Amino acid sequence: MNISLRLPEEYYDKVRAFLKDRGFEERKIEYAIWSLCREGTCATLYRSGSLLLQGNGALFLKEEILSLMEEPSEVQIGCDESGKGDVFGPLVLCCAIIPPSSYKKVLSLAPKDCKLLKDEVLLKKVEALSPLVEVKCLVYEPEQLNELYSEVRNFNRVMDRAYRTLIEEVRKHYHVEITIDAYSSQSPFGKGVVFKKKGERDVAVSVASMFARARFLLWIREHNLPKGAGKDAITKARIMLRDEPHKAKKFVKVFFLEG
Repeated sequence: MNISLRLPEEYYDKVRAFLKDRGFEERKIEYAIWSLCREGTCATLYRSGSLLLQGNGALFLKEEILSLMEEPSEVQIGCDESGKGDVFGPLVLCCAIIPPSSYKKVLSLAPKDCKLLKDEVLLKKVEALSPLVEVKCLVYEPEQLNELYSEVRNFNRVMDRAYRTLIEEVRKHYHVEITIDAYSSQSPFGKGVVFKKKGERDVAVSVASMFARARFLLWIREHNLPKGAGKDAITKARIMLRDEPHKAKKFVKVFFLEG
């Protein structure tokens, strides 16, 4: 039996020590932070924060590990975006709000950085997570993005504006620390916002990244357009801009094609 569980960073050492106290022995696994086994049951922690439990004792071990964790005293809020690097489609920013009562259930669904998940797996996980979390999203369609970019000529400044709008909406209801996956070298936000490099290591940020990507993917599928910024996507975008410029502004981040 294989079971995945999201392990918060603050529990990496505690769970490892717990397993070693229970007679689990270390083994080397490529790309793993640590891996321990006992009598055919193994626990392997990967850099994504995913803890893979294998063997007949996996289900029981999962419950034991979850019992080591305490529910947070307040909601956990993390934010991330999707679509920033795609030539077609919107910029989607989401903040995920995890209530203390749902925290362990969220961990049981093993959320992680959306870039580490295949599209169909991501969409299924988002469906399972939806009843457990509150998510607030802001979607900038390509036409709006093109207008905003023409004003400031810097995509990070567009991101600043978008996140400020989203943070303001979140703070109408919650007055706790908000973690945002850092997209530039310095935080443009004030107190109460943690601008964190590799923010997906935070559970709420990884959940937000998944919801943002899901919204982006559904938009792309609805309009039958390619993801990413590879040669095929760029070629299709250039042809659309040449042949149907008014249409292109509604579907293409036109500033991607400059230079």
